[in-house]
Amino acid sequence: MACFGSTIVLLLIAPIAPALAQPQPSTGDNLMGHLRYLASDELQGRGNGSPELEQAADYLAEFFREYGLLPAGNQQTYFQEFDISMGRSLGPENQVTLETGTEQIRLEVLKDYVPLTSGPDTVVQGPLVFAGFGISAPELEYDDYRDLDVVGKIVLIFEHEPQEQAEESRFAGKELTPYATVLYKVMNAKKRGAVGIILLSDGLNHPPDEEPRSRRSRVESIGIHSIRLSPEWSERLLEKGGRNSVEIVEEINLHWTPVSFDLGVTATVSLDVVKVQHTVRNVLGFLPGQTDKIIIIGAHYDHLGLGTTGSLAPELIDQIHNGADDNASGTAALLQLAQDFSRDSPLQQGLLFIAFAGEELGLLGSRYYTEHPTMPLENTVAMINMDMIGRSQGNLLIGGVGTAAEFRGILDEVQKTSPLQFSYSDSSRGSSDHLSFSSKKIPVLFFFSGLHSDYHRPSDDWERINVQTIDQILEVVRSTVHRLLELHQPLQYVEVDRGPERARRRGGRRGRTWFGSLPDTGWSLGGVRFEKILGETPAARAGLKDGDVLVRFDGQTMDSLRQFIRALGTKNPGDEVDVAVFRDGERIETTVILEAR
Repeated sequence: MACFGSTIVLLLIAPIAPALAQPQPSTGDNLMGHLRYLASDELQGRGNGSPELEQAADYLAEFFREYGLLPAGNQQTYFQEFDISMGRSLGPENQVTLETGTEQIRLEVLKDYVPLTSGPDTVVQGPLVFAGFGISAPELEYDDYRDLDVVGKIVLIFEHEPQEQAEESRFAGKELTPYATVLYKVMNAKKRGAVGIILLSDGLNHPPDEEPRSRRSRVESIGIHSIRLSPEWSERLLEKGGRNSVEIVEEINLHWTPVSFDLGVTATVSLDVVKVQHTVRNVLGFLPGQTDKIIIIGAHYDHLGLGTTGSLAPELIDQIHNGADDNASGTAALLQLAQDFSRDSPLQQGLLFIAFAGEELGLLGSRYYTEHPTMPLENTVAMINMDMIGRSQGNLLIGGVGTAAEFRGILDEVQKTSPLQFSYSDSSRGSSDHLSFSSKKIPVLFFFSGLHSDYHRPSDDWERINVQTIDQILEVVRSTVHRLLELHQPLQYVEVDRGPERARRRGGRRGRTWFGSLPDTGWSLGGVRFEKILGETPAARAGLKDGDVLVRFDGQTMDSLRQFIRALGTKNPGDEVDVAVFRDGERIETTVILEAR
């Protein structure tokens, strides 16, 4: 790690990196030129761990060099490398074998079956036993495991739940309950001593010609092997027990009694699961000032790649998620500001420009920087963050306004010459990189133009960027930074009251509702898994913890992140909502009092 105790001297003698061959922004339109390139199909969505993210990093470093910024990364480069974990994926040696008497059948991975979860052992073996839908719901007088011993066995269970299409179902009919999630079924079988689970498709509600599920390679490690079988093999296995899925589901729906039987088949499930790790890079460029104080201006440049992790359009996974607004818009603005301020030297204070990787995986790049700063954090006066600033319709949301006493007055002055309508939030809440800095008691401002229907979808393309308002937002940020540079006294961090807060806006519109979690965007087993519960937030105060899986919110079953976002959007600050989560296989219920962001 480079030491910047004598920041200016070290940076002035740092060698300048050689020019890299990269596309040039169009003359006279630098910001949109940068944005079009970063959001182009060539960069394949800038997914973490992808070659295209590295290509984007080289592009950013080249323009930092061209604009005269000094290398501020490690070893006198523009880069700060760090390792990220992207879950677990399939290795080359996966195998499922079925044995019936003298017959042995080997299934083909990603064709006949898809691994979902893994346990501590590589190989599990046991007799196959069918256990209906794998549900134990005593309050509904229904239990597929009644009088059934599955210890040491591999359990076959249907996906979803009984009476799936019935309006008067004891469950919830066409609205699935938490009992229908893969997570619940797997944990219920594990709790009863099963060594493995095979999920089957039922032919009554999901015929064999139904559109197949996405062939994902991410495997969750939750302590037991589970796989999803193809519709064809679902039927072939049940035939070994002399049954078929349609008649079984009809029998359960009609009589509300479990159907279970041994199949006379032994299965061996061998899962080769490898931990996926990549090295990614923050990109850092520095403009020295006349003092050792610095202001950090940041934006994340990573996105979702082909959407295999984090897409809100799962039916469009494998399409390029270009992320024009999220966050090519903020990254292009970062480059434009770097060029603008490079012409203003000498600066009163230094400006450190950082393009963060790993934001979409949980603010990893900014967290890494604040734990391994290349310039002393005690010299960092403020952090300015730009994330999704390209789709404003005349509004601008600004968070963190209360983290320094001077911010509100500065922004009020800036608004006098801006056509935009400002919304203020005192707190630093908002799932973006500024949180990593406010947690270190550094004043922050977060510039954001709002969510939209293209968020985390392939349709977030550069053609949808509002060119006029992004220029106006850029002018607001530029003017704000200029005023911060002119301050004679360093800002003092203010701990914002964590109670319910109303966002202030000329016209009185309230702020967005705040829950306080970072979701695991690659989770697909049902519900919403929280990668992290942020401290001193509604979720934390309700007792929620990292790794909890939300399955119910305000009376609604949560089966996806999209559902949760929509449900949260209907609530107001101050609302009390009942939630249910799974934690280590147990269902936990609590109440969350929502706040304003």
